[in-house]
Amino acid sequence: MAGRGPGTKNAGVRILPDLSPAEQAAFAGKYGLQGPLRRLPSVGMVNRVYETVWQDQPAVLRVPLPGDDEDTLTESVAAPAAFRAGICTPELLIFDEDRDIVNAPVTLYALAPGRSLEDLGWPPGDPRLRRAWQEAGRELARLHQAVGPVADPLGRLEPIRPPDVARVQAQVTGAARLGAGEAAWAAALTQRLLADHPPPTHPVFLHNDLHAGNLMVTGDGALTALIDWGDAGWGDPVLDLTYGGPLAAPDLRRGYEDEAPGALGEGATLRLLAYLLHDAVRRLGRNPKAHEADLWHSRPGTALLHLLRVSPQFPEWQAALAPG
Repeated sequence: MAGRGPGTKNAGVRILPDLSPAEQAAFAGKYGLQGPLRRLPSVGMVNRVYETVWQDQPAVLRVPLPGDDEDTLTESVAAPAAFRAGICTPELLIFDEDRDIVNAPVTLYALAPGRSLEDLGWPPGDPRLRRAWQEAGRELARLHQAVGPVADPLGRLEPIRPPDVARVQAQVTGAARLGAGEAAWAAALTQRLLADHPPPTHPVFLHNDLHAGNLMVTGDGALTALIDWGDAGWGDPVLDLTYGGPLAAPDLRRGYEDEAPGALGEGATLRLLAYLLHDAVRRLGRNPKAHEADLWHSRPGTALLHLLRVSPQFPEWQAALAPG
């Protein structure tokens, strides 16, 4: 899996310590890695990520910090399930829970070709960016349809919970990020949309974190891989259209509908509004950390402006947003 773990001094990167030379040598010997380990620059918060060679194929070693085990354990079930279903994602080559070199589970993935969409910096409306999100939408439709029951005796794939609207309302009013009336309006609209257009009875397998950093593409925007399955679980398929942010949502939906017309069901577009509005309000309560870059997801008001920008592309939203 091409790395999105930490390791550079660029804006937005949390610096995590390198493996020691002795630890690197121990991993190379244990797994039969060929050649040196090369640290990959990336922006994750948990993993040290190294490019290497295993059995003559490019590979990526991912080593979380001790104590940050949860995502790796989820990936150990989710990534193979997606790969077996034919989803465009790197193969998990080794899952090692011995904890004999570092006190954390370790994974070795096939190297995903391409570059992270987040790193390419294409502006909204760029045809390459639109292609990337539409192809990702098609791949999400395949994922939701292709992955059935997954053997998970330790319960590492958890249900994805619905938004906690009341908690977010209290956070943004308590922090004086929204007035009480505006926060109440957003909470009531979110709750009404989800009550009137509930998720399907049977949840599907979700990637649950498909933002631009977890989407690998070519230089012309063709999809090469979905990566990082550490938040995967079971839930409403519409949720998987939200993590790229409001500007990505229209193209994700178009790609999804092209691949699986009608599969999202009635009310999906209004649930999408509910989830995006809730997330935008939630972000108003954030205080960006010093290491975070000037990205849409790290600046509290940006998601609301993005939601406003895309609203004309969803005629179904007009009635929901009208005064009443």
